[in-house]
Amino acid sequence: MQLFNTASRSKEPFVPLRPGKVNMYVCGVTVYDLCHIGHARSALVFDVLVRFLRRKGLDVTFVRNFTDVDDKIIRRANEEGRDWKEVAETYIKAFHEDMDALGVLRADVEPRATEYMDAIIALCGELVQKGFAYATPSGDVYFAVRAFPQYGKLSHRSLDDMQAGARVAPGEEKRDPMDFAVWKAAKPGEPFWESPWGQGRPGWHIECSAMSRPYLPLDIHGGGMDLVFPHHENEIAQTEACCGCELARVWMHNAFVQINSEKMSKSLGNFKTIRDILETWQPETLRYFLLSKQYRSPVDFTPEGMDDAERALLRFYESLREARRGLARAKWKKTALPEDLQKDWDGLGPAFEAALDDDLNTAQALGHAFSMVRTVNRVLEDKALKAGEGAKALLESFLERARAIADMTGLFGQDPDAFLEALRSRRCQRAGIDQAEVARVLAERAEARKAKDFARSDELRDSLLAMGVQVRDTPEGQTWDLA
Repeated sequence: MQLFNTASRSKEPFVPLRPGKVNMYVCGVTVYDLCHIGHARSALVFDVLVRFLRRKGLDVTFVRNFTDVDDKIIRRANEEGRDWKEVAETYIKAFHEDMDALGVLRADVEPRATEYMDAIIALCGELVQKGFAYATPSGDVYFAVRAFPQYGKLSHRSLDDMQAGARVAPGEEKRDPMDFAVWKAAKPGEPFWESPWGQGRPGWHIECSAMSRPYLPLDIHGGGMDLVFPHHENEIAQTEACCGCELARVWMHNAFVQINSEKMSKSLGNFKTIRDILETWQPETLRYFLLSKQYRSPVDFTPEGMDDAERALLRFYESLREARRGLARAKWKKTALPEDLQKDWDGLGPAFEAALDDDLNTAQALGHAFSMVRTVNRVLEDKALKAGEGAKALLESFLERARAIADMTGLFGQDPDAFLEALRSRRCQRAGIDQAEVARVLAERAEARKAKDFARSDELRDSLLAMGVQVRDTPEGQTWDLA
């Protein structure tokens, strides 16, 4: 398996630091608001990575933190007249609800910054003692960036270039414009903890250094690309200065999500929470949409793109349903599949996993999944092929592969009939089609057909078509879908 390492700017063979064991830490959310689509992408990328590593037989310890005390949380609490702890709990609960809906596995460990306050204070003290940080008269503690010569090695930035134009703001007591706070003296009305430097609370970056420390050295550290600098750069400096070991072997960062080619922003009015999206589309549709691009490529969220994702899911689940029905045949002819078709089929399973081995290329992997669908449909549509034992083996293989794909990606794992029914209901909702009225007209049409009143049956069929509903008569009875 190869993974793109932000630190080296290249793909590298992934070899766990401890044979058979992987420690992975991913920066979680600051819990002051509902999760947006960008949070969903990051969560899904690392969810698939954990699933795939475990598929390969590795023992993965997955750690994803919550920042549960922060300026934004305090500001939201003040705006709403609530306790900051209540705000944090509200949005931790909302995070779990949203991620559960998307099928994101819970992390093995979910540390909160407030649970690690003793460890954070101790880490700040170690940095001061070793000369990498200093306290100010007002009770702030700053990391001395120039005391860590490797600063900038992740983001590939020069400290001199970064300092150009940087200034110490009036009233600040830091010695260098690039120094950053690891401990902040409490302001009036803010939550605080007692420390050797007085009452205060941690800086943002030091939290992750403290919460990841029990799992060092990490095999993989991940997050969105917006965290490369300053968060992850500062985290490296703090941790490696204090602990004397490499923080992480591989750094992985997913690209941004844009809305109609624009950066998502509340000021632009295009801010999309996960809940906004799930009012219109099913959770698996969003999951498929976000995984249909390789994680280092930007994703442009559009309604048209979500519709395409929905159609793709429709195709796959219809093929799953038809494969199950095809296997209900009582007798099978001793007919093998054509050699070229069998050869192609045999190669598609390994090709799927090879795509994930190549820097978690979910886009390419899903392409192979739909090559499977095309092969299955070709067999099911060929009367000579679908009755043979070769077809039976292929259909059984398809169902087995679908289960494996579901384990690796969290896609295509629902019961086909239940999924397709739920999808149709969601599409009807968007189209303004009353399913109860459709059922009433279909029942009346069934009665007309039973009475051999085919003129009335055709009238009712046409009335359904005018509603946007297409009816198909099958040996099993009427079926319908949106036109």
